[in-house]
Amino acid sequence: SKVQIIGPKGSLDECIKVLHAAAVVHIETIPAPATVDALFQKLPMEKEKMLQKETLEKWAGRLRDVAHLLKEPGSYRTPRISPEEIYRRLEELAPVEAKVKSLRSEKDVLSEELVSIKRYERLLHGFAPIVSRLGGLKNFDIVGLTVEKTREDIPGLIDSEIKKITGGNYQIYVKDLDEKDVGIVLAYEKKYDAKVRFLLSGKSISEVRLPDEYSSLSLVEALKLMERRRAAIPERINAIESELEGISAGWYGLIAGLLKAVEDAVDEIGMIMYAAQTRFTFVIEGWVPVKMLGLLKAKFGELFGEKVLVRELEIKDEEVDLIPVHIKNPRIFRPFEVFLSALPPPKYGSVDPTPYVAVFFPVFFGLIVGDIGYGFIILLLSLYLRRRFKGREILSDIASVLSVSSVAAIIFGLLFGEFFGDLGHRLGIIHPFLFHRTEALKTTMVLTIGIGIGHVLLGIIIGIANHLSRGRRKEAGARGAYLVVILSFLFILAVLFNFLPRGFLTPGVVALVVSFIVLTALEGVLGPLEFLKALGNILSYLRIMAVGTASVVMAIVANRIGGLSEDLIVGIIAAGVIHALNVVLSVLSPSIQSMRLHYVEFFSKFYEGGGRKYTPFRKR
Repeated sequence: SKVQIIGPKGSLDECIKVLHAAAVVHIETIPAPATVDALFQKLPMEKEKMLQKETLEKWAGRLRDVAHLLKEPGSYRTPRISPEEIYRRLEELAPVEAKVKSLRSEKDVLSEELVSIKRYERLLHGFAPIVSRLGGLKNFDIVGLTVEKTREDIPGLIDSEIKKITGGNYQIYVKDLDEKDVGIVLAYEKKYDAKVRFLLSGKSISEVRLPDEYSSLSLVEALKLMERRRAAIPERINAIESELEGISAGWYGLIAGLLKAVEDAVDEIGMIMYAAQTRFTFVIEGWVPVKMLGLLKAKFGELFGEKVLVRELEIKDEEVDLIPVHIKNPRIFRPFEVFLSALPPPKYGSVDPTPYVAVFFPVFFGLIVGDIGYGFIILLLSLYLRRRFKGREILSDIASVLSVSSVAAIIFGLLFGEFFGDLGHRLGIIHPFLFHRTEALKTTMVLTIGIGIGHVLLGIIIGIANHLSRGRRKEAGARGAYLVVILSFLFILAVLFNFLPRGFLTPGVVALVVSFIVLTALEGVLGPLEFLKALGNILSYLRIMAVGTASVVMAIVANRIGGLSEDLIVGIIAAGVIHALNVVLSVLSPSIQSMRLHYVEFFSKFYEGGGRKYTPFRKR
């Protein structure tokens, strides 16, 4: 139902709180065009409310930052915080926020320092022993250099040149640092520093540049301090992490609860922007499920009496497509709603395809996999994933879909007599109830084409029913003619291939010609093209046979390769690797192909996207 709520401006804030708590009204982002005339104007937000909203939004950002800095504990309780408590609890949290940011800042600085020290690891190992021996030399400068090994002449040249500059009053040590570089340590009297530095400015020589935090120290002091810090920093980081975990255990629930309360408060202030006004009244419009309208009216009547009016508005023809959609399926079908997440919601009054997907997707998946062993492995995997991702709706739904589909794979595996390909047959523990797929390709082909015919025709019939329910007689007639064209063409093929008596040929041809003319008259040139597309759609179901047969053949190949080995263990490993790869493919390929058959071949016959999702104004 489309509803309009009208009341005095003084009651607006209280009405918004009631709507928020009711959680059933999908409020329009702007008032519907029909009500915005000379009488109604946009309701401006008061300066005080705007400042309050900005303050709360800043706090929401700060709370998100603090929650991000803390590690979410395994379990915590989120308290319900009333609007009156928000500012008091925020003040309570301020010292915790400061402490968390301080600890994280310290941890980040220490982590960066540790990374920096680790970059000097090779220098520490190479230079530290030498520098330690030279540490007692007073009035001497100590310089560390690195030279590429490809320039073997550099150390000798440096030695001879330093000897000339210092008159032999120096010490030089050369040591391999790694496969690429050689380390050189020079010790010389400080009075020669300028000349030595000038000499060492060549492009092939790299002086060891210390990190900024060590730049004021000599090489000796810096390397010694690095050694000490390398041992001390991890201990301090561990202590900080323990402290943060303690804060998280005690405060994370309050932070999460406060964030929800603050966001709810921001939503309530922001809702003012969606209201219109007259001189003395406000108006809010939205959509409510019919069964909830009576309760909403009763609630407003109880709280406001006749001061605030909740009335149902007439829905105009041009507004039908604006009605929001709320999809609600029985619990067994609900996980299959995940397939609609890749599509825009269906339009109001059209068809929700979830129940059909819940029936056909597992069937297609089971037909393609059709193996008891593979089905059982996929079932165990899906049950583990469902438990692992219990709190994550989409991943949990995918796991649920996979578990139902794996049961279908086990059932078809029994019918086809497949257990890891032909392993069950080899061991004499299972035989096909229907047929073995690799030995009955023609039968499998007929079966999959028959499924394709039924699935495509069902889609067309659903489309006809959808058009009729929405009063679109012309579109329903065109879909009906489309259906007759396909059926009559299939009848003619059945007669030509001796599946039906010859007496059906003439009625089939007449029905085909008449329905073809009607389809062309109603749909134009697109009608015949749709017919050709439908034939292509039906043939597309052969992919069920093709992918399924490929999977069986791969399983048989795995068993034969395993059997070729003279060593039992090697044979089992070889077969196991191929079967493992086939299991992975048996999850991906059947899922992709089954989804494609639904999205392209089935949904195209009736699905009308472009709807708006029902999102009631509700508290977090």
